[in-house]
Amino acid sequence: MKKYYIGLSSTFHDSALAIMDGEGKILFAEATERRLQYKRALNCPPDNFDIGPILKKYCNQDSEFVVATSWSEEYLQLLNRLEKMNFFSEESLKNPLLQVPSKFLFPKAAFYTFLKLQHQFLKTVGTGLFLNLQKQFPLSTVTFKKYEHHLTHAAYASYTSPYTDGACLIMDGFGEAKSISLYHYNDDQLKQLWFHKGPESLGWFYELVTTLCGFDWFTGEEWKVMGLAPYGKINQAFYVLLKELCQYKNGKLKYPDEKKIQELILKLEAYKRPKDSSPWTAADLAFTGQFVFSEIVLEVLKDVESLNVSKNLIIGGGCGLNSSFNGTVIEKTGFDNLFVPSAPADDGNAIGAAMLAFKEYNPAKIIGRKPFFSPYLGSSISDETLKRLVQMGKIKNVRHLPLTIHTETAKKLAEGKLVAWVQGRAEFGPRSLGNRSIIADPRPENMKDIINSKVKFREEFRPFAPSILHEFGEEYFEYYQETPYMERTLVFREGVKVKIHAVVHANHTGRLQTVKKEWNPSYYKLIKAFYDITGVPLVLNTSLNIMGKPIIHSLEDAIGMFYTTGLDVLIVNDYIIEKD
Repeated sequence: MKKYYIGLSSTFHDSALAIMDGEGKILFAEATERRLQYKRALNCPPDNFDIGPILKKYCNQDSEFVVATSWSEEYLQLLNRLEKMNFFSEESLKNPLLQVPSKFLFPKAAFYTFLKLQHQFLKTVGTGLFLNLQKQFPLSTVTFKKYEHHLTHAAYASYTSPYTDGACLIMDGFGEAKSISLYHYNDDQLKQLWFHKGPESLGWFYELVTTLCGFDWFTGEEWKVMGLAPYGKINQAFYVLLKELCQYKNGKLKYPDEKKIQELILKLEAYKRPKDSSPWTAADLAFTGQFVFSEIVLEVLKDVESLNVSKNLIIGGGCGLNSSFNGTVIEKTGFDNLFVPSAPADDGNAIGAAMLAFKEYNPAKIIGRKPFFSPYLGSSISDETLKRLVQMGKIKNVRHLPLTIHTETAKKLAEGKLVAWVQGRAEFGPRSLGNRSIIADPRPENMKDIINSKVKFREEFRPFAPSILHEFGEEYFEYYQETPYMERTLVFREGVKVKIHAVVHANHTGRLQTVKKEWNPSYYKLIKAFYDITGVPLVLNTSLNIMGKPIIHSLEDAIGMFYTTGLDVLIVNDYIIEKD
Protein backbone atom coordinates (compact mmCIF):
# COMPACT_ATOMS: atom_id res chain seq x y z
CA MET A 1 0.00 0.00 0.00
CA LYS A 2 1.16 3.51 -0.80
CA LYS A 3 1.17 6.09 1.96
CA TYR A 4 0.09 9.71 1.79
CA TYR A 5 0.24 12.51 4.32
CA ILE A 6 -2.56 15.06 4.09
CA GLY A 7 -2.10 18.29 6.02
CA LEU A 8 -4.98 20.55 7.03
CA SER A 9 -4.54 24.09 8.25
CA SER A 10 -7.16 24.05 10.97
CA THR A 11 -7.36 27.61 12.27
CA PHE A 12 -10.78 29.10 11.57
CA HIS A 13 -9.20 31.50 9.08
CA ASP A 14 -6.77 30.90 6.18
CA SER A 15 -7.48 27.17 6.07
CA ALA A 16 -5.69 25.06 3.47
CA LEU A 17 -5.07 21.49 2.32
CA ALA A 18 -1.78 19.85 1.31
CA ILE A 19 -0.96 16.35 0.04
CA MET A 20 2.49 14.76 0.46
CA ASP A 21 3.55 11.40 -0.94
CA GLY A 22 5.49 8.63 0.76
CA GLU A 23 8.81 10.05 -0.42
CA GLY A 24 8.27 13.46 1.17
CA LYS A 25 7.26 15.36 -1.96
CA ILE A 26 4.42 17.88 -1.80
CA LEU A 27 2.00 16.94 -4.59
CA PHE A 28 -0.64 19.61 -4.00
CA ALA A 29 -1.27 22.57 -1.71
CA GLU A 30 -4.06 25.12 -1.92
CA ALA A 31 -5.80 27.60 0.38
CA THR A 32 -9.54 27.12 0.79
CA GLU A 33 -10.20 30.74 -0.15
CA ARG A 34 -9.16 30.10 -3.75
CA ARG A 35 -11.70 27.37 -4.45
CA LEU A 36 -14.49 29.12 -2.53
CA GLN A 37 -13.53 32.60 -3.81
CA TYR A 38 -14.12 33.87 -0.28
CA LYS A 39 -11.31 35.97 1.23
CA ARG A 40 -9.53 34.15 4.07
CA ALA A 41 -12.30 31.47 4.00
CA LEU A 42 -13.40 32.53 7.47
CA ASN A 43 -14.95 29.60 9.36
CA CYS A 44 -14.70 27.34 6.27
CA PRO A 45 -12.86 24.05 6.88
CA PRO A 46 -10.45 22.99 4.11
CA ASP A 47 -12.31 19.70 3.60
CA ASN A 48 -15.96 20.79 3.72
CA PHE A 49 -16.53 20.53 -0.03
CA ASP A 50 -16.10 17.78 -2.60
CA ILE A 51 -12.36 17.20 -2.66
CA GLY A 52 -12.78 13.81 -4.31
CA PRO A 53 -11.36 14.96 -7.67
CA ILE A 54 -8.23 16.27 -5.94
CA LEU A 55 -7.74 13.00 -4.06
CA LYS A 56 -8.27 10.92 -7.22
CA LYS A 57 -5.77 13.06 -9.15
CA TYR A 58 -2.92 12.89 -6.65
CA CYS A 59 -3.47 9.69 -4.66
CA ASN A 60 -3.58 6.01 -5.55
CA GLN A 61 -6.65 3.97 -4.73
CA ASP A 62 -6.79 2.09 -1.41
CA SER A 63 -3.71 3.53 0.26
CA GLU A 64 -2.70 4.44 3.80
CA PHE A 65 -3.54 8.04 4.71
CA VAL A 66 -2.23 10.06 7.63
CA VAL A 67 -4.31 13.21 8.19
CA ALA A 68 -2.39 15.87 10.12
CA THR A 69 -3.74 19.11 11.61
CA SER A 70 -2.10 22.21 13.04
CA TRP A 71 -3.28 22.52 16.67
CA SER A 72 -2.40 20.04 19.40
CA GLU A 73 -4.64 17.57 21.22
CA GLU A 74 -3.82 19.36 24.50
CA TYR A 75 -5.16 22.63 23.13
CA LEU A 76 -8.37 20.96 21.95
CA GLN A 77 -8.87 19.44 25.39
CA LEU A 78 -8.40 22.88 26.97
CA LEU A 79 -11.13 24.30 24.72
CA ASN A 80 -13.36 21.33 25.60
CA ARG A 81 -12.97 22.16 29.30
CA LEU A 82 -13.76 25.83 28.66
CA GLU A 83 -16.92 24.81 26.83
CA LYS A 84 -18.02 22.70 29.79
CA MET A 85 -17.49 25.78 31.99
CA ASN A 86 -19.91 27.71 29.71
CA PHE A 87 -16.99 29.96 28.75
CA PHE A 88 -18.29 30.54 25.22
CA SER A 89 -21.81 31.56 26.22
CA GLU A 90 -23.14 35.13 26.22
CA GLU A 91 -23.65 34.86 29.99
CA SER A 92 -19.92 34.37 30.52
CA LEU A 93 -19.27 37.91 29.29
CA LYS A 94 -20.97 39.12 32.46
CA ASN A 95 -19.35 36.59 34.79
CA PRO A 96 -16.29 38.10 36.55
CA LEU A 97 -14.89 34.61 37.12
CA LEU A 98 -14.71 33.94 33.36
CA GLN A 99 -13.14 37.15 32.10
CA VAL A 100 -10.12 37.20 29.79
CA PRO A 101 -7.34 39.69 30.61
CA SER A 102 -7.06 43.00 28.74
CA LYS A 103 -3.56 41.96 27.66
CA PHE A 104 -5.13 40.26 24.66
CA LEU A 105 -5.76 43.80 23.28
CA PHE A 106 -9.21 42.68 22.09
CA PRO A 107 -12.68 43.56 23.24
CA LYS A 108 -13.70 40.60 25.40
CA ALA A 109 -16.57 39.65 23.08
CA ALA A 110 -14.19 39.47 20.11
CA PHE A 111 -11.82 37.17 21.96
CA TYR A 112 -14.65 34.89 23.08
CA THR A 113 -15.78 34.70 19.45
CA PHE A 114 -12.21 33.90 18.36
CA LEU A 115 -11.94 30.96 20.78
CA LYS A 116 -15.45 29.70 20.05
CA LEU A 117 -14.81 29.61 16.30
CA GLN A 118 -11.47 27.94 16.90
CA HIS A 119 -13.14 25.29 19.07
CA GLN A 120 -15.89 24.57 16.54
CA PHE A 121 -13.24 24.19 13.86
CA LEU A 122 -11.02 21.82 15.80
CA LYS A 123 -13.90 19.58 16.90
CA THR A 124 -14.84 18.76 13.32
CA VAL A 125 -11.68 19.27 11.23
CA GLY A 126 -10.87 16.23 9.12
CA THR A 127 -14.43 14.90 9.10
CA GLY A 128 -15.06 15.93 5.51
CA LEU A 129 -11.72 14.51 4.41
CA PHE A 130 -12.41 11.20 6.19
CA LEU A 131 -15.79 10.88 4.44
CA ASN A 132 -14.22 11.71 1.07
CA LEU A 133 -11.48 9.13 1.59
CA GLN A 134 -14.01 6.48 2.57
CA LYS A 135 -16.06 7.28 -0.52
CA GLN A 136 -13.18 7.43 -2.99
CA PHE A 137 -10.95 4.72 -1.50
CA PRO A 138 -13.15 2.40 0.61
CA LEU A 139 -10.33 -0.05 1.41
CA SER A 140 -7.93 2.62 2.62
CA THR A 141 -6.85 3.21 6.22
CA VAL A 142 -6.92 6.65 7.85
CA THR A 143 -4.90 7.79 10.87
CA PHE A 144 -5.23 11.24 12.49
CA LYS A 145 -2.39 13.29 13.96
CA LYS A 146 -2.36 16.70 15.68
CA TYR A 147 0.67 18.97 16.04
CA GLU A 148 1.40 22.04 18.14
CA HIS A 149 0.74 25.29 16.29
CA HIS A 150 4.18 26.96 16.41
CA LEU A 151 5.96 23.68 15.68
CA THR A 152 3.84 23.37 12.54
CA HIS A 153 4.85 26.89 11.49
CA ALA A 154 8.50 26.03 12.15
CA ALA A 155 8.36 22.78 10.17
CA TYR A 156 6.95 24.47 7.08
CA ALA A 157 9.35 27.44 7.23
CA SER A 158 12.46 25.35 7.96
CA TYR A 159 11.91 22.38 5.65
CA THR A 160 11.17 24.67 2.69
CA SER A 161 14.29 26.78 3.30
CA PRO A 162 17.49 26.14 1.30
CA TYR A 163 19.53 25.77 4.52
CA THR A 164 20.85 22.74 6.39
CA ASP A 165 21.09 24.87 9.53
CA GLY A 166 19.13 27.89 10.73
CA ALA A 167 17.60 29.88 13.59
CA CYS A 168 13.85 29.66 13.02
CA LEU A 169 11.83 32.46 14.62
CA ILE A 170 8.03 32.14 14.72
CA MET A 171 5.95 35.27 15.44
CA ASP A 172 2.17 35.46 15.24
CA GLY A 173 -0.94 36.57 17.10
CA PHE A 174 -1.84 33.46 19.08
CA GLY A 175 -0.43 29.95 19.03
CA GLU A 176 -1.50 27.83 22.01
CA ALA A 177 -0.46 30.46 24.61
CA LYS A 178 2.67 31.33 22.62
CA SER A 179 3.26 34.32 20.39
CA ILE A 180 7.03 34.03 19.77
CA SER A 181 9.06 30.82 19.52
CA LEU A 182 12.65 30.09 18.54
CA TYR A 183 13.76 26.76 17.07
CA HIS A 184 17.13 25.44 15.97
CA TYR A 185 16.79 23.77 12.60
CA ASN A 186 19.78 21.49 12.05
CA ASP A 187 20.34 18.40 9.93
CA ASP A 188 16.61 18.10 9.12
CA GLN A 189 15.67 18.21 12.82
CA LEU A 190 13.84 20.87 14.87
CA LYS A 191 14.60 21.70 18.49
CA GLN A 192 12.71 24.37 20.41
CA LEU A 193 15.13 26.68 22.23
CA TRP A 194 12.91 29.37 23.68
CA PHE A 195 9.38 30.77 23.58
CA HIS A 196 7.39 33.67 24.94
CA LYS A 197 4.37 32.41 26.86
CA GLY A 198 1.48 34.72 27.60
CA PRO A 199 -1.15 36.88 25.97
CA GLU A 200 1.33 39.55 24.82
CA SER A 201 1.65 39.34 21.06
CA LEU A 202 3.28 41.23 18.20
CA GLY A 203 0.58 39.96 15.87
CA TRP A 204 -2.18 41.45 17.99
CA PHE A 205 -0.16 44.63 18.48
CA TYR A 206 -0.09 45.08 14.69
CA GLU A 207 -3.78 44.27 14.48
CA LEU A 208 -4.46 47.07 16.98
CA VAL A 209 -2.48 49.46 14.77
CA THR A 210 -4.47 48.26 11.76
CA THR A 211 -7.73 49.02 13.59
CA LEU A 212 -6.55 52.48 14.66
CA CYS A 213 -5.69 53.26 11.03
CA GLY A 214 -9.32 52.50 10.14
CA PHE A 215 -8.73 49.13 8.48
CA ASP A 216 -10.13 45.67 9.25
CA TRP A 217 -7.56 43.24 10.62
CA PHE A 218 -10.12 40.42 10.67
CA THR A 219 -10.26 40.40 6.86
CA GLY A 220 -6.50 40.79 6.58
CA GLU A 221 -6.04 44.50 5.90
CA GLU A 222 -2.65 44.74 7.60
CA TRP A 223 -1.35 45.04 4.01
CA LYS A 224 -2.89 48.50 3.88
CA VAL A 225 -0.89 49.68 6.88
CA MET A 226 2.34 48.60 5.20
CA GLY A 227 1.31 50.26 1.93
CA LEU A 228 0.29 53.53 3.60
CA ALA A 229 3.21 53.81 6.04
CA PRO A 230 5.81 55.20 3.59
CA TYR A 231 3.62 58.26 3.02
CA GLY A 232 3.71 59.20 6.71
CA LYS A 233 6.14 60.31 9.41
CA ILE A 234 6.55 59.75 13.14
CA ASN A 235 3.71 60.98 15.31
CA GLN A 236 5.66 61.43 18.53
CA ALA A 237 2.69 61.32 20.92
CA PHE A 238 1.31 58.19 19.24
CA TYR A 239 4.80 56.65 19.32
CA VAL A 240 5.12 57.19 23.08
CA LEU A 241 1.75 55.55 23.73
CA LEU A 242 2.60 52.51 21.57
CA LYS A 243 5.96 52.12 23.31
CA GLU A 244 4.24 52.23 26.69
CA LEU A 245 1.83 49.55 25.50
CA CYS A 246 4.35 47.04 24.12
CA GLN A 247 8.04 46.61 24.87
CA TYR A 248 10.54 43.78 24.71
CA LYS A 249 12.92 43.21 27.63
CA ASN A 250 14.93 40.26 28.87
CA GLY A 251 13.44 37.76 26.44
CA LYS A 252 9.84 38.77 27.09
CA LEU A 253 7.23 40.94 25.46
CA LYS A 254 6.05 43.34 28.13
CA TYR A 255 2.61 44.90 28.40
CA PRO A 256 1.72 47.01 31.47
CA ASP A 257 -0.90 45.92 34.00
CA GLU A 258 -4.53 45.69 32.92
CA LYS A 259 -5.57 49.05 34.34
CA LYS A 260 -2.74 50.80 32.48
CA ILE A 261 -3.57 48.94 29.27
CA GLN A 262 -7.15 50.16 29.42
CA GLU A 263 -5.93 53.73 29.96
CA LEU A 264 -3.52 53.49 27.03
CA ILE A 265 -6.13 51.97 24.69
CA LEU A 266 -8.51 54.85 25.50
CA LYS A 267 -5.78 57.36 24.68
CA LEU A 268 -4.84 55.51 21.49
CA GLU A 269 -8.45 55.35 20.33
CA ALA A 270 -8.51 59.15 20.34
CA TYR A 271 -6.18 58.91 17.31
CA LYS A 272 -8.35 56.40 15.44
CA ARG A 273 -9.21 57.43 11.90
CA PRO A 274 -12.91 58.35 11.69
CA LYS A 275 -14.92 55.87 9.64
CA ASP A 276 -15.79 58.20 6.77
CA SER A 277 -12.45 60.02 6.53
CA SER A 278 -9.73 59.50 3.91
CA PRO A 279 -7.14 56.78 4.58
CA TRP A 280 -4.49 59.42 3.90
CA THR A 281 -5.25 60.95 7.29
CA ALA A 282 -3.88 57.79 8.92
CA ALA A 283 -0.50 57.87 7.14
CA ASP A 284 1.39 59.04 10.24
CA LEU A 285 -0.32 56.38 12.37
CA ALA A 286 0.66 53.69 9.85
CA PHE A 287 4.26 54.89 9.70
CA THR A 288 4.56 55.06 13.49
CA GLY A 289 2.96 51.65 14.03
CA GLN A 290 5.25 50.03 11.47
CA PHE A 291 8.25 51.81 13.03
CA VAL A 292 7.47 50.55 16.54
CA PHE A 293 6.82 47.00 15.25
CA SER A 294 10.22 47.04 13.53
CA GLU A 295 11.99 48.36 16.63
CA ILE A 296 10.56 45.57 18.78
CA VAL A 297 11.35 42.77 16.31
CA LEU A 298 14.94 44.05 15.98
CA GLU A 299 15.24 43.76 19.77
CA VAL A 300 14.01 40.18 19.54
CA LEU A 301 16.54 39.44 16.81
CA LYS A 302 19.37 40.82 18.95
CA ASP A 303 18.53 38.18 21.53
CA VAL A 304 18.37 35.49 18.85
CA GLU A 305 21.81 36.57 17.56
CA SER A 306 23.30 36.44 21.05
CA LEU A 307 22.54 32.71 21.21
CA ASN A 308 24.83 32.06 18.20
CA VAL A 309 22.43 29.47 16.83
CA SER A 310 23.13 30.12 13.15
CA LYS A 311 23.94 32.87 10.66
CA ASN A 312 20.88 31.77 8.68
CA LEU A 313 17.61 33.26 9.89
CA ILE A 314 14.22 31.70 9.07
CA ILE A 315 11.02 33.61 9.87
CA GLY A 316 7.56 32.04 10.01
CA GLY A 317 4.14 32.86 11.43
CA GLY A 318 1.80 35.65 10.38
CA CYS A 319 4.31 38.39 11.25
CA GLY A 320 6.54 36.94 8.53
CA LEU A 321 4.24 38.63 6.00
CA ASN A 322 5.64 42.03 7.02
CA SER A 323 7.72 42.45 3.87
CA SER A 324 8.64 46.04 4.78
CA PHE A 325 10.46 44.82 7.87
CA ASN A 326 11.89 41.69 6.23
CA GLY A 327 13.80 43.82 3.73
CA THR A 328 15.77 45.50 6.54
CA VAL A 329 16.87 42.36 8.42
CA ILE A 330 20.18 41.65 6.69
CA GLU A 331 21.24 45.28 6.76
CA LYS A 332 20.33 45.86 10.44
CA THR A 333 21.36 42.55 12.01
CA GLY A 334 24.35 40.22 11.97
CA PHE A 335 22.57 37.46 10.03
CA ASP A 336 24.06 36.53 6.67
CA ASN A 337 20.88 35.12 5.11
CA LEU A 338 17.13 35.37 5.57
CA PHE A 339 14.43 32.96 4.41
CA VAL A 340 10.68 33.55 4.61
CA PRO A 341 8.42 30.95 2.92
CA SER A 342 5.70 31.78 0.41
CA ALA A 343 2.89 31.21 2.97
CA PRO A 344 4.25 32.00 6.45
CA ALA A 345 0.78 32.53 7.97
CA ASP A 346 -1.66 29.79 8.96
CA ASP A 347 -2.34 28.51 5.43
CA GLY A 348 1.26 27.28 5.31
CA ASN A 349 0.55 25.03 8.28
CA ALA A 350 -1.20 22.59 5.95
CA ILE A 351 2.21 21.77 4.49
CA GLY A 352 3.88 22.00 7.91
CA ALA A 353 1.48 19.47 9.45
CA ALA A 354 2.00 17.02 6.56
CA MET A 355 5.78 17.39 6.95
CA LEU A 356 5.66 16.70 10.69
CA ALA A 357 3.58 13.57 10.11
CA PHE A 358 6.01 12.39 7.45
CA LYS A 359 8.97 12.92 9.79
CA GLU A 360 7.20 11.08 12.61
CA TYR A 361 6.78 8.00 10.41
CA ASN A 362 10.09 8.42 8.52
CA PRO A 363 12.61 9.98 10.96
CA ALA A 364 15.64 9.04 8.88
CA LYS A 365 14.36 10.46 5.58
CA ILE A 366 15.44 13.97 4.55
CA ILE A 367 12.76 16.39 3.33
CA GLY A 368 14.62 19.71 3.68
CA ARG A 369 17.86 20.96 2.09
CA LYS A 370 16.32 21.77 -1.30
CA PRO A 371 17.85 24.78 -3.13
CA PHE A 372 14.37 26.00 -4.12
CA PHE A 373 10.98 24.96 -2.83
CA SER A 374 8.46 25.59 -5.60
CA PRO A 375 5.33 27.52 -4.57
CA TYR A 376 3.51 26.38 -7.72
CA LEU A 377 1.48 23.65 -6.01
CA GLY A 378 -2.16 24.57 -6.66
CA SER A 379 -4.77 23.88 -9.30
CA SER A 380 -4.27 24.38 -13.03
CA ILE A 381 -6.57 25.20 -15.93
CA SER A 382 -6.58 22.47 -18.55
CA ASP A 383 -6.32 22.99 -22.29
CA GLU A 384 -9.52 20.93 -22.64
CA THR A 385 -11.41 23.56 -20.66
CA LEU A 386 -9.94 26.25 -22.88
CA LYS A 387 -10.87 24.41 -26.05
CA ARG A 388 -14.48 24.09 -24.88
CA LEU A 389 -14.51 27.81 -24.13
CA VAL A 390 -13.29 28.62 -27.64
CA GLN A 391 -15.81 26.26 -29.24
CA MET A 392 -18.87 27.07 -27.15
CA GLY A 393 -18.24 30.40 -25.45
CA LYS A 394 -18.82 32.66 -28.43
CA ILE A 395 -15.86 34.77 -27.30
CA LYS A 396 -14.28 36.80 -30.07
CA ASN A 397 -10.63 37.63 -30.62
CA VAL A 398 -9.22 34.33 -29.32
CA ARG A 399 -5.93 33.06 -30.72
CA HIS A 400 -3.88 29.97 -29.92
CA LEU A 401 -0.16 30.87 -30.05
CA PRO A 402 1.87 27.94 -28.67
CA LEU A 403 5.11 29.15 -30.27
CA THR A 404 4.85 32.92 -29.82
CA ILE A 405 2.70 33.54 -26.74
CA HIS A 406 5.57 35.09 -24.73
CA THR A 407 6.76 37.48 -27.45
CA GLU A 408 3.19 38.48 -28.36
CA THR A 409 2.40 39.19 -24.70
CA ALA A 410 5.60 41.20 -24.29
CA LYS A 411 4.59 43.36 -27.28
CA LYS A 412 1.19 44.02 -25.70
CA LEU A 413 2.88 45.03 -22.46
CA ALA A 414 5.23 47.39 -24.28
CA GLU A 415 2.16 48.99 -25.91
CA GLY A 416 0.78 49.76 -22.45
CA LYS A 417 -1.83 46.99 -22.35
CA LEU A 418 -2.97 45.54 -19.02
CA VAL A 419 -2.49 41.77 -19.14
CA ALA A 420 -4.00 38.97 -17.04
CA TRP A 421 -1.39 36.18 -17.09
CA VAL A 422 -2.54 32.66 -16.14
CA GLN A 423 -0.03 29.83 -16.47
CA GLY A 424 0.45 26.34 -15.03
CA ARG A 425 -0.28 25.63 -11.39
CA ALA A 426 -1.42 28.35 -8.99
CA GLU A 427 0.92 29.74 -6.35
CA PHE A 428 0.59 28.62 -2.73
CA GLY A 429 0.45 31.66 -0.50
CA PRO A 430 -1.10 35.14 -0.62
CA ARG A 431 1.07 36.58 -3.40
CA SER A 432 0.96 36.12 -7.14
CA LEU A 433 4.32 34.90 -8.38
CA GLY A 434 3.85 34.91 -12.13
CA ASN A 435 1.21 32.22 -12.60
CA ARG A 436 -1.95 34.10 -11.53
CA SER A 437 -0.86 37.68 -12.14
CA ILE A 438 -1.83 40.99 -13.62
CA ILE A 439 1.21 42.16 -15.61
CA ALA A 440 1.95 45.67 -16.88
CA ASP A 441 4.72 47.90 -18.19
CA PRO A 442 6.51 49.43 -15.16
CA ARG A 443 7.70 52.53 -17.04
CA PRO A 444 4.68 54.90 -17.27
CA GLU A 445 4.27 57.23 -14.28
CA ASN A 446 0.49 56.81 -14.26
CA MET A 447 0.41 53.00 -14.60
CA LYS A 448 -0.06 52.41 -10.85
CA ASP A 449 -3.04 54.75 -10.72
CA ILE A 450 -4.58 53.18 -13.84
CA ILE A 451 -4.45 49.65 -12.40
CA ASN A 452 -5.67 50.67 -8.95
CA SER A 453 -8.64 52.56 -10.39
CA LYS A 454 -9.57 50.48 -13.46
CA VAL A 455 -8.73 46.92 -12.42
CA LYS A 456 -8.07 46.44 -8.70
CA PHE A 457 -10.60 49.05 -7.50
CA ARG A 458 -8.47 49.80 -4.45
CA GLU A 459 -6.81 52.71 -2.69
CA GLU A 460 -4.34 54.74 -4.70
CA PHE A 461 -1.56 54.39 -2.09
CA ARG A 462 -1.34 50.61 -2.61
CA PRO A 463 1.95 49.73 -4.39
CA PHE A 464 2.77 47.12 -7.03
CA ALA A 465 5.64 44.67 -7.14
CA PRO A 466 8.51 44.39 -9.60
CA SER A 467 9.26 40.90 -10.91
CA ILE A 468 12.90 41.08 -11.98
CA LEU A 469 15.26 38.73 -13.80
CA HIS A 470 17.78 37.58 -11.21
CA GLU A 471 20.83 38.54 -13.24
CA PHE A 472 19.78 42.22 -13.09
CA GLY A 473 19.06 42.29 -9.35
CA GLU A 474 22.34 43.95 -8.34
CA GLU A 475 21.92 46.59 -11.04
CA TYR A 476 18.48 47.66 -9.80
CA PHE A 477 18.59 47.19 -6.00
CA GLU A 478 20.88 48.23 -3.18
CA TYR A 479 22.00 45.26 -1.06
CA TYR A 480 20.20 42.93 -3.48
CA GLN A 481 18.99 39.63 -2.03
CA GLU A 482 17.28 36.78 -3.85
CA THR A 483 13.57 37.13 -3.10
CA PRO A 484 11.71 34.21 -4.69
CA TYR A 485 8.35 34.70 -2.94
CA MET A 486 7.97 38.51 -2.96
CA GLU A 487 8.63 38.36 0.78
CA ARG A 488 10.77 41.47 1.32
CA THR A 489 11.11 45.05 0.10
CA LEU A 490 14.47 46.43 -1.00
CA VAL A 491 15.66 49.92 -1.94
CA PHE A 492 16.03 50.77 -5.61
CA ARG A 493 19.32 52.22 -6.81
CA GLU A 494 19.10 55.93 -7.56
CA GLY A 495 19.87 55.70 -11.27
CA VAL A 496 17.13 53.24 -12.21
CA LYS A 497 14.05 54.74 -10.54
CA VAL A 498 13.24 57.08 -13.44
CA LYS A 499 12.96 54.06 -15.77
CA ILE A 500 10.34 52.21 -13.74
CA HIS A 501 8.08 54.75 -12.02
CA ALA A 502 5.13 52.39 -11.55
CA VAL A 503 6.90 49.96 -9.18
CA VAL A 504 8.86 52.44 -7.04
CA HIS A 505 7.05 53.07 -3.75
CA ALA A 506 7.04 56.37 -1.86
CA ASN A 507 10.07 55.33 0.22
CA HIS A 508 12.04 54.30 -2.90
CA THR A 509 11.52 50.58 -2.27
CA GLY A 510 9.92 47.73 -4.17
CA ARG A 511 8.56 44.41 -2.87
CA LEU A 512 10.41 42.46 -5.48
CA GLN A 513 10.15 38.96 -6.84
CA THR A 514 13.34 37.34 -8.08
CA VAL A 515 12.68 35.34 -11.26
CA LYS A 516 15.01 32.57 -12.43
CA LYS A 517 14.63 30.36 -15.48
CA GLU A 518 14.85 27.18 -13.39
CA TRP A 519 12.18 28.45 -10.95
CA ASN A 520 9.53 29.54 -13.46
CA PRO A 521 10.56 29.04 -17.12
CA SER A 522 7.39 30.56 -18.63
CA TYR A 523 7.46 33.72 -16.53
CA TYR A 524 11.18 34.13 -17.10
CA LYS A 525 10.65 33.84 -20.84
CA LEU A 526 7.97 36.54 -20.77
CA ILE A 527 10.11 39.04 -18.83
CA LYS A 528 13.11 38.27 -21.05
CA ALA A 529 10.98 38.99 -24.14
CA PHE A 530 9.87 42.29 -22.56
CA TYR A 531 13.52 43.13 -21.84
CA ASP A 532 14.49 42.41 -25.45
CA ILE A 533 11.88 44.95 -26.61
CA THR A 534 12.29 47.67 -23.98
CA GLY A 535 15.67 47.20 -22.31
CA VAL A 536 13.89 46.91 -18.94
CA PRO A 537 14.42 43.52 -17.21
CA LEU A 538 11.36 43.64 -14.98
CA VAL A 539 7.58 43.91 -15.18
CA LEU A 540 4.89 45.20 -12.84
CA ASN A 541 3.23 42.23 -11.14
CA THR A 542 0.13 42.19 -8.94
CA SER A 543 -2.31 39.46 -7.99
CA LEU A 544 -5.11 38.55 -10.39
CA ASN A 545 -8.01 39.68 -8.23
CA ILE A 546 -9.94 42.77 -7.24
CA MET A 547 -9.82 44.27 -3.75
CA GLY A 548 -11.55 42.07 -1.19
CA LYS A 549 -11.51 38.92 -3.35
CA PRO A 550 -8.99 36.05 -3.45
CA ILE A 551 -6.77 35.42 -6.44
CA ILE A 552 -8.79 33.75 -9.23
CA HIS A 553 -9.14 29.97 -9.19
CA SER A 554 -10.99 28.80 -12.30
CA LEU A 555 -11.24 29.77 -15.94
CA GLU A 556 -14.70 31.17 -15.16
CA ASP A 557 -13.13 33.40 -12.50
CA ALA A 558 -10.56 34.66 -14.99
CA ILE A 559 -13.13 35.33 -17.71
CA GLY A 560 -15.43 37.09 -15.25
CA MET A 561 -12.69 39.39 -14.02
CA PHE A 562 -11.43 40.07 -17.55
CA TYR A 563 -14.80 41.30 -18.80
CA THR A 564 -15.75 43.30 -15.69
CA THR A 565 -12.53 45.29 -15.23
CA GLY A 566 -10.20 47.42 -17.32
CA LEU A 567 -7.96 44.55 -18.35
CA ASP A 568 -7.05 44.56 -22.05
CA VAL A 569 -5.63 41.07 -22.61
CA LEU A 570 -6.18 37.66 -21.01
CA ILE A 571 -3.52 34.98 -21.46
CA VAL A 572 -4.39 31.44 -20.32
CA ASN A 573 -1.69 28.87 -21.10
CA ASP A 574 -1.03 29.44 -24.82
CA TYR A 575 -4.32 31.20 -25.58
CA ILE A 576 -4.68 34.96 -25.92
CA ILE A 577 -8.06 36.73 -25.62
CA GLU A 578 -8.37 40.42 -26.43
CA LYS A 579 -11.24 42.84 -26.06
CA ASP A 580 -12.79 44.44 -29.12
